[in-house]
Amino acid sequence: MVFEVKPRRALIVHMNSMKQVRQLKRFGIIQYQSRKQHYVVLYMDEPQVAAATAKINKLNFVRRVEPSYRPDVAMNFGERVDQGFFKPEDKSLPIDDED
Repeated sequence: MVFEVKPRRALIVHMNSMKQVRQLKRFGIIQYQSRKQHYVVLYMDEPQVAAATAKINKLNFVRRVEPSYRPDVAMNFGERVDQGFFKPEDKSLPIDDED
């Protein structure tokens, strides 16, 4: 038996009211909810994201749904330093002699 990591993605659901948070449990795992800012982070398998986004948008208590872009971002920053995306700071600071 081989263990395979399933690709997963988070959806950020902005809501009008937090009373209906329980209804979102059927779409995925509720990872975080902010009662003050009225949003919920749902976590689900990647193949389910498109269908779930369409269904969640149809709910009357939902303002908007945004996918998380974290899986799309390359997290290997060691290679980017070598390519020159991150420029080292210049050690020489300008001297302010006006004092």
